[in-house]
Amino acid sequence: MKNIIFRVNIQLDVKKLIYINYPIPLIGHIAFGIVDRGTNLLQIRPFSNCPMSCIFCSVDAGPNSRYRVTEFIVNSDHLLDWSYYVISKKIHKVNVLIDGVGEPILHPEIHKIIKGLKGNPKVNEVAIETHGLTLNKANINKLVDAGLDRLNVSIDSLDINKAKSLTGHKGYDINKILEVLIYAKLQGIDVLLTPVWLPGINDEDIVEIVKTAKDYNFKIGIQKFIKHKYGRGNDIKEVGWKEFYNYLDDLEKITMVRLKLSPMDFEIFPDIRLGPVFDIGERVIGEVISEGWMRNEMIVKAKNRVITLVDANDLDVGMEVKVRIIRNKDEIYLARLDWQ
Repeated sequence: MKNIIFRVNIQLDVKKLIYINYPIPLIGHIAFGIVDRGTNLLQIRPFSNCPMSCIFCSVDAGPNSRYRVTEFIVNSDHLLDWSYYVISKKIHKVNVLIDGVGEPILHPEIHKIIKGLKGNPKVNEVAIETHGLTLNKANINKLVDAGLDRLNVSIDSLDINKAKSLTGHKGYDINKILEVLIYAKLQGIDVLLTPVWLPGINDEDIVEIVKTAKDYNFKIGIQKFIKHKYGRGNDIKEVGWKEFYNYLDDLEKITMVRLKLSPMDFEIFPDIRLGPVFDIGERVIGEVISEGWMRNEMIVKAKNRVITLVDANDLDVGMEVKVRIIRNKDEIYLARLDWQ
């Protein structure tokens, strides 16, 4: 097990950390690079690992991961070059959300990435997603200097012991995190609290979080818990969308806070996208460039995209393979070996 220690004094345990640099394409994978869902919002993913093991994590992140075998860190210049290219193709001003399947704020050059994105005249705002574990006042000052517009912070309980339990991290101090968020707001960074409602687990906590957001003039957007094949929390109740919105209706009456948000609230509009460059069922010849994110996966490069090859392992890097595309939604590509 390789230990990666960052300057924020957070230790991460990973089996393998893969450095993504030129000439690896940065579109096609869910865990790194750029995700474009056909709007003027781009999801930028510089780093995939996470020090926490949230009990409801949809992407099986953290030390308690059961399926993940590699993590990814993207070269900052490579990421900015690709981001500028995709941004140049958009019609509207672009909003950037730096997010991922881990804690993107742990990228050692995150401030450079934010500053580079903000330096693009076509970028409207830059936000970053975090659980807040690594935040402190010194880091906030650097984020301010870099030009960050908003922190999207996943806080699921204000009870210190319950918050530790939900995040699976004994060092998670919600009181200190809240203190830093108040400081960030005073420094001009917007704060959006994004708790996940876990029915029967943090119902009352959500009420307190909404009230706290109101007290400190934070924005708030409550997330619906959704079960995923490779995620955690299979024992947690998942409600339907109708019940979720009924819950928000009731909560709005209790707190007098508007909770039902839409893309328009964040100036998100439909926009052109670059792809897909592969059709479902298409046979593609590509080059194996890396082990995959999860067990029995490899990563293949073709047509300036990366493709996750599932149900495959022990393929040599540099090997030419023929694959059949089985997924292309939002230019996140999955494929299987094609033996015909």
